[in-house]
Amino acid sequence: MIRFSILLFFALGAAACGASASAHDSERLKGAIAAARSGSVIEVPPGDYDLKDLKISKSLTLRGAPDGGTVFRSAETTEKGILVPQAGTDLTVENVTFAGAKSWDRNGAGIRHEGRNLTVVNCKFLGNEDGILATGDPEGAIVVRNSKFVDSGFGDGQSHAIYVASGGRLTVEGGHFIGTRIGHHIKSLADATVVRGAVLDDAYGRSSYAVDVSRGGDVTIENNKIIQSANADNHAIVNYDLTRGGEAVKIVITGNEITNRFDGGVLLRNDTKLAPVISGNRIQDEGKRPLALTSPGSPKPVDRQ
Repeated sequence: MIRFSILLFFALGAAACGASASAHDSERLKGAIAAARSGSVIEVPPGDYDLKDLKISKSLTLRGAPDGGTVFRSAETTEKGILVPQAGTDLTVENVTFAGAKSWDRNGAGIRHEGRNLTVVNCKFLGNEDGILATGDPEGAIVVRNSKFVDSGFGDGQSHAIYVASGGRLTVEGGHFIGTRIGHHIKSLADATVVRGAVLDDAYGRSSYAVDVSRGGDVTIENNKIIQSANADNHAIVNYDLTRGGEAVKIVITGNEITNRFDGGVLLRNDTKLAPVISGNRIQDEGKRPLALTSPGSPKPVDRQ
């Protein structure tokens, strides 16, 4: 792998001294991305970078400061988002905070992924209309690991913390989702969806589904901590249906720690004939009525994989 360090461009700049990046530094970052060869690793120093609809047309790794001091935001309304990987590209982003992305269509994303594969590690998404919105390669893999999503969503139910509208596989490992506004913490139309070891917390927000899967597929939701608020925008925590096409393949919900503050509700709204596997979940009811495992009329769950 080629290693191409943005630090070379900041040798005499504020960022190399630990101060905030200037507008000029933002332009230097854009230039470094444009000049890098495919496969390069670009080290991005601490600072506040103003980036709008920055198209990534080659496969790269963008690596921010380990202490979280590298912030990408857009001072202006975007068309799509802050970073926009293009078709055929593989993008890895580490240690970067994406903040405040807004667009005219209320879907401004920290990352608007139109590429092939996307890997996000140890990043923060703060107050974006969408944290990650993926509309790229239908066979691509999207991995989000140990990342935090706070106050995502415009508030109209059409934007989410993570929305994979197109992709072969979504894997979310670890991380924290807090207070998504009306929308879902995770919405996936991928062929396979895995959510493992994460915290999905409605907090003070009126979040909808913790996980919404409306194109069927192979779904595993395991070993998460899920907190359903008393005023959640939806009575169900997980949704599985075929309203967007696809095929009912498998759904496993196991080993989760669930706190339900809603009055009643269901763990799984299943609008298919597929019998889900629901096992080993620990449910603490704090509302007036307990949480049901599945919606009325749906197939009974089985306790095996």
